[in-house]
Amino acid sequence: MTVSASLRARPAAWLTLASVLLVAACGGESKSNVPDSVVTVNPFPEVTLSAVAPASYEGTLPCADCSGLRTVLAIWPDSVYRLAQTYEGKSTTPVVTMGRWRLSESVVSLETDNGIPILYRRVGDDTLTLLDQQGQPIASSLNYSLQRSASMNSLREPAAFTGTFEYMADAPTFRECGSGQTYPVLMRGDYRKLERAFLAAKLPPGSGQQVEVRARFLERPADMEGPRDRDVVEIVSYVGPSANPGCR
Repeated sequence: MTVSASLRARPAAWLTLASVLLVAACGGESKSNVPDSVVTVNPFPEVTLSAVAPASYEGTLPCADCSGLRTVLAIWPDSVYRLAQTYEGKSTTPVVTMGRWRLSESVVSLETDNGIPILYRRVGDDTLTLLDQQGQPIASSLNYSLQRSASMNSLREPAAFTGTFEYMADAPTFRECGSGQTYPVLMRGDYRKLERAFLAAKLPPGSGQQVEVRARFLERPADMEGPRDRDVVEIVSYVGPSANPGCR
């Protein structure tokens, strides 16, 4: 019997061999009756910028060495925030800082001078809850939440700020270090003292001088040109020259 005749005589054997090869190519026995294991991970909800800013959030957070950390956080759509923290039981004067913030999914991240961001998660429409440095919930029965204010608290009280002062063509400006934003300076208050110190420094044309001032941010006057949503700076007192290597 020839080889071809032998093969024709055993079609069932070759069908069996073909079936084995097909199963092997598909990874073994058929598992059509075994459902695939599917794990569904619920993503954090996407939060839009307009849902969180402009707004201010307030509350008293736990404090290790005071009776409570009274906190007011004001944020604007231009990525600027102002944060006021009062160490209750130790001081009645808030410490005010400024910087940039960003929104990632439901987490609001505040940039800080030391490079370690302050993280809050948006919970519901009106609550920001403080997270740990790894972005995880703080395991505690204490309250770590700030509530959205009924009206915007822009933190306009005087506070200490460091920034770069420039004076060109009767248009003084102050670029605040933490946020890197530039604001017009009103020619009132202790402004003239700041201007005299700047001119006395005899800096090269177009140069700015880094200074420390006690100032407040106010709404732009109606008769001043520029965007209505950008504050202006009033110099309450000029402290003196400053050096901040990390200034934006």
